[in-house]
Amino acid sequence: MVRVRLLLPFAALAVVLAYAAPAPAQTVIDEWSSVKAPPAPALKEVTVDPKTTALLVMDLTKQLCNEENRPRCIASLPRIAELLAAARAKGVMVIYTLVSSPSITIADTLPAVAPQGNEPVVAAFVDKFMLGDQETGLEKILKDKGITTVIAVGTAAHGAVLYTASAAALRGFNVIVPVDGMSGNGQNTYIEQYVAYNLVNAPVIAPKITLTRIDMIKF
Repeated sequence: MVRVRLLLPFAALAVVLAYAAPAPAQTVIDEWSSVKAPPAPALKEVTVDPKTTALLVMDLTKQLCNEENRPRCIASLPRIAELLAAARAKGVMVIYTLVSSPSITIADTLPAVAPQGNEPVVAAFVDKFMLGDQETGLEKILKDKGITTVIAVGTAAHGAVLYTASAAALRGFNVIVPVDGMSGNGQNTYIEQYVAYNLVNAPVIAPKITLTRIDMIKF
C-alpha cells in the first residue's frame, strides 16, 4: 500500500507533463516550412492520332497573357506556336477558349497563337466545359468529331489548364499537358509545380493525364 501511495504522485506528474508537452503539428499550415517538394513527375513522349486528338488553346489573350502579369505566358508563346503549326499541318482539331467577359473577344488572342479559319471558340471561366450550371458545348464539339484525346495549353496553369484538364479526364478523355505550354502568374513557379504534381497524383484523374513537353509530342 505504501508503495502504491508513493507511485501515485509520479503518475499524476506524468499526466500533467503529457498534457503540457507541445502538440505535434496537425495541419499542413503548421508544417509548411518543413514540407519538402517531392521528386518532379516524369515527362513522357507521346504519339497521338491526329484524327482523334484536339488541341485546346486556352485564354491566350492580351488581357491575361502579358509581360506585366504573366511573363511566363509570353515566354511560352513560341513553343505553343510551334505546336499549333505542327497540329494544323496534321489536320488536328484546334479549339480556342476565352474567359467569359464582355470585354474579351477572340480578336484579343495574341497574334503569334491566333486562330485560323473557323476554329471553334468556347467562352467560360476556369472549367471550359461549364459556364455556371450550363454546358458550354465543348464536350459536344469534341465528341461530334470523335475526339478521345485533348492536348491542353494556355493560361493560367492553376485556372484553365488545371480545371479543364481535370474536367476532361473526368469526362473520359485522355489528356496531354505539356508543361512548357502552361503558365502561372508572375515569377511564381510554385503555381506550375503544384499543378503539374496534382494532375498526375490526384485520385481518378491521374490515370487519364500525361505530362510532357511540346517537343515530345508526335502526330
